Amino acid sequence: MATSIPDKYLIITSESGYNSDDLTLKWIAHFERFTSEQQVGGYRLVLLNGFGSHCTKQFIDYCDSHMIIVFSLPPHSYHLLQSLNVVLFQLFKHYHAEAVQAGSRMGCGDFNNCEFLDQIHCIRQHTFKLTTGRSAFQAAGLIPYNPGIVISKL
Repeated sequence: MATSIPDKYLIITSESGYNSDDLTLKWIAHFERFTSEQQVGGYRLVLLNGFGSHCTKQFIDYCDSHMIIVFSLPPHSYHLLQSLNVVLFQLFKHYHAEAVQAGSRMGCGDFNNCEFLDQIHCIRQHTFKLTTGRSAFQAAGLIPYNPGIVISKL
């Protein structure tokens, strides 16, 4: 079945509905494949939470062999430091709501998974821009480094 989802997108499901070590390895292989195309320098950095699947020997070995540096954010700080949560996911929610409203105006009574997947590329294009990414890291106090931003929220 043809979709409007770009080939570079990875969508994986599990029977349980939860992530697993196997799915995480598939994700990091996808990350490696598509970030290596744009890599500048010898290494890439991936910021992650301390989820168990990010800490397995297989995951770490894969990252080491592909020159990916894994940086786990400190426990119980993810909501403060994770730049996607701080800025980008708020925008994602906004553009998702706009897509739902537009669908409703066009007669879509049930904006389900199929409609979402049809609109995800447009939602992502509006959300994930270089300027937005930079402001997200700044809002989290990561770049430029400003620990006062996080400390003021505690």
